[in-house]
Amino acid sequence: MKLLIISPQKKDEFDVEWVEVNTKAGNFIVLPDHAPLVATLSENEEVVFCFPNGKQEVITPKGGTVEVSRKSVTLLLTALA
Repeated sequence: MKLLIISPQKKDEFDVEWVEVNTKAGNFIVLPDHAPLVATLSENEEVVFCFPNGKQEVITPKGGTVEVSRKSVTLLLTALA
């Protein structure tokens, strides 16, 4: 699954196994073939993602939006904390 992180400073793309996000509607994990959705990220809450080798990375956006499709997750961030 592709993870695209777009912020005012840069744009990154990663191959990932899953993404965990915190939204105003709650916390959830996105796996491949997840139902499509768009949600507002919770401010200053961690976003965790896991690479195919099992390594996990954590970012803390100041805010933004998550867009999920069956094969990708896009994070549109206002900035990183």
